[in-house]
Amino acid sequence: MKLEAKPTVKSADRTLDLLEFVAEAEVPPSFTALMAGTGIPRSSLFHLLNNLQARDYLLQDEGGGYRLGERFRQLAARLDTPSLATIVTPHLRRLSGAVNETSGFYVRRGDRVEVAATIVGGQALSFTMREGDLAPLYAVSAGKVVLAHLAERELEAYLAGLSFEAITPRTLRSVNLLRKEIVAARKDGFAYSREEFTPGITGIASAVTHGNELLGAVNLAVPTSRFTDKQAILFRRELASVATALARALRP
Repeated sequence: MKLEAKPTVKSADRTLDLLEFVAEAEVPPSFTALMAGTGIPRSSLFHLLNNLQARDYLLQDEGGGYRLGERFRQLAARLDTPSLATIVTPHLRRLSGAVNETSGFYVRRGDRVEVAATIVGGQALSFTMREGDLAPLYAVSAGKVVLAHLAERELEAYLAGLSFEAITPRTLRSVNLLRKEIVAARKDGFAYSREEFTPGITGIASAVTHGNELLGAVNLAVPTSRFTDKQAILFRRELASVATALARALRP
């Protein structure tokens, strides 16, 4: 049976036209190229792009071009492939087993990160997180990894609009201090949260990447009393190893 054509919703058509144009473009199209290629008026295109970027359906690279965002990968992964948690969990189990601490894998959700999978440490005093938990990018180690991998234009836009919430007495409340931590994470390869989201818990995280694309962040959440210099060496070594393994497991 052939479906009868019905009137369309202009905003929905424009959104789909925009996404299809970006997906089929040989190189990430600029704002001007999108306007010319889709016929969407400038003001409407501006608002559509902002909304799609806010929800991770589109990303803007350093050159100003637009490409499909992480949300498409997440939706596509639900079709025929194992869930993200199914892929990640064995690696987290290995990490937690090696250091006997709680581990987690995070993905970006706009201005926050979400726990996609977690394994609780085996010690009596261990931090517990839940799949689906959300945290601001500036307050947790995995979030700072995300910030460290943003293009400069996107990072500056984030910092310019940032409003800090004092989640704990140690939560960062200064753009300058946050910027210093981002620079340190880029240089060192690890980001930290020192009781900034949960009192008594220090977090350390490493990026999971494919080329220049950030796939997520893997972290350890450790009672501060156990986060010694000696243990930090172990944490960094095991995080780096598991991050490499996760990159192989998650690459497209």
